[in-house]
Amino acid sequence: MTHEKIFVLETGRAVKVKVEGVLADDLSKVIIQVDVMIKDPKEEDFRPPIGPTHPKYWKLKSLEPEKAGLLQIEYSGVYQKQIRKTIREFDKLHALEVQD
Repeated sequence: MTHEKIFVLETGRAVKVKVEGVLADDLSKVIIQVDVMIKDPKEEDFRPPIGPTHPKYWKLKSLEPEKAGLLQIEYSGVYQKQIRKTIREFDKLHALEVQD
């Protein structure tokens, strides 16, 4: 199950926050993964916040996947409050789906 939300920052940049639930190997819980993509005002498509031309790109490649994801979120410009809001929405949707 996935949930996406787009936030438009004061700079005009759009940030797409994607929350995905993945069932754990032992099927006991859902692991939540958060991914962010950005689109600046003059761009047509969303892209990762840190690309090959970004100064932190090589640092990103050497990090563990979890820490790399946190770095991507940090450089997207979205607030932690917005991330938490999207995760709460995902949780509510997931709870409704489980009840059905």
